[in-house]
Amino acid sequence: MEDDAARVRELIDYWTPLLLRMCVDAGVIRAFGRSNRSADEVAVETGTHGPTVARVLRALSSRGVFEERDDGTYRLSAVGRRLLPDEPGSLSGLAAFRPSEIHAWAEAGHSLRTGQQSFQLHFGQSFWDHLGANPPVAKKFDEQMRQRTTTMLDLGLSLYEWPEVGTVVDIGGGNGVLLSRVLTHKCRLRGVLFDLPHVTEHAAPRLRSAGVADRVDIVGGDMFVDELPSGHDIYVLASVLHDWGDAEAGRILRRCRDAMPPAARLVLFESVLPIGPEPDLGKMVDLNMLVLFGAKERTELEWTRLLHQSGLDLVRIVPTPGLSWIEAFPRP
Repeated sequence: MEDDAARVRELIDYWTPLLLRMCVDAGVIRAFGRSNRSADEVAVETGTHGPTVARVLRALSSRGVFEERDDGTYRLSAVGRRLLPDEPGSLSGLAAFRPSEIHAWAEAGHSLRTGQQSFQLHFGQSFWDHLGANPPVAKKFDEQMRQRTTTMLDLGLSLYEWPEVGTVVDIGGGNGVLLSRVLTHKCRLRGVLFDLPHVTEHAAPRLRSAGVADRVDIVGGDMFVDELPSGHDIYVLASVLHDWGDAEAGRILRRCRDAMPPAARLVLFESVLPIGPEPDLGKMVDLNMLVLFGAKERTELEWTRLLHQSGLDLVRIVPTPGLSWIEAFPRP
């Protein structure tokens, strides 16, 4: 019975996730690195409040994130080091602190009652309109998405067999993280980066630094409105469709299908939810997509249906430690 009570206390603790995200966002985790340090030292370095940092470290030590030393200093545990950006297998890109999401979740009862997003209920505008109206928030969000994408690609990029030649079109490709990684390893591949103009303007420096800029065409546009680059070999949508409900996601897929020649393939990099009761972070992310966007993560059956309704046939799924590569071909 006490084991059950302990499990319930663990389940209802929403403070630990918030404290972890706060520490990543404020630079506290990075300041510790792999050294023993005092709360006051880290507070001075990060511009935070020393006594409060000490209280946070005490709390997170009880959760196994930090280890307290006999001299009163702390160091990150093996668990805590996974939040360092340079740690092998780092998960820091998944630990973003976004206050707007917390406000939306405070209204999540609306989503439970209606099946609709609660973000708009709180802010009076959609998530994307909110970013458009708040450039500093949008800039931070874009950086956090870059870190998340990098983390996911670190885990899964090598597990998909990219061709040696042809052209990869990255729809909603942001600042070119995926293309820069793929083209670095496949020197005869070319790329097309398609995203909103204010997003793609940040891609050129990244592509140049990766040494692939001369093999990438950057095209600014809206995937719902503007013509997509047509006639290419591979069309990629990486963590794009989970931001949209089935109607909008189907519209994006049909537009890709219309741009694809018969021999082209579509590659999605998305979560594939398991059916059974086993733990899976995607099941929680699914609800976050609902609260923020009115969107969803999908099971294999849901992906199969969505693709089929959009004129595409799912051919295979390649699981990775993070997301999965979902491959589909146009149906004649």
